[in-house]
Amino acid sequence: MLRLISASVAIVALHVGATEPVCPWPETGSQQERYHQQLSCFDQELVKARRELEQWEKHHEFALQQHRQRTGRPAALNSYLNARESFQQMKEQHCRWQYQLQLPDVQAGAALYKQCQLKLITQRTVDLESLAAR
Repeated sequence: MLRLISASVAIVALHVGATEPVCPWPETGSQQERYHQQLSCFDQELVKARRELEQWEKHHEFALQQHRQRTGRPAALNSYLNARESFQQMKEQHCRWQYQLQLPDVQAGAALYKQCQLKLITQRTVDLESLAAR
């Protein structure tokens, strides 16, 4: 059973495109302890990633609000706000189906879900950061 879990974690890492797992499968402890350690790691990484994404989202929203005030045209701001909401919905749905695919193994599903969220949040942050550099 342990090999199957380790293999599924490795598949998860490959599935989301990670070269090095952010939260690798712990080498010591019971299976339950290992799941707990790994899920705690993902939770910590998600908090950091969400905080950074929020900073970039606020940066772009502020810049677009200034643009609207200068030009009187709200289209770019409205599109950005719609895109931000669409991203949140896509991220939730994209990771949810991956979680559901792992059922009835809830713990493997939770690890996959969190890793998926982390990957998408990180990609979005990189995209917003690169747009700010233009």
